Amino acid sequence: MQCIVNGELHYFETDITIATLLDRLDVDDNRIVVEHNGELIKKSVFKQQAVKNNDRLELLEFVGGG
Repeated sequence: MQCIVNGELHYFETDITIATLLDRLDVDDNRIVVEHNGELIKKSVFKQQAVKNNDRLELLEFVGGG
């Protein structure tokens, strides 16, 4: 299975959930917003939302500053 995350191609053995993808990419889900195939996904469904072959994800990270 392959998907595109922030413009980069990633390969996984099987379909996975957004939560698993974030874990494998070592991304802190408390600091990001996920867009999956053009749709914003609520954090409450990361563990259920499947990522399938050729899906596109954008991970947008909150950055503090001052």
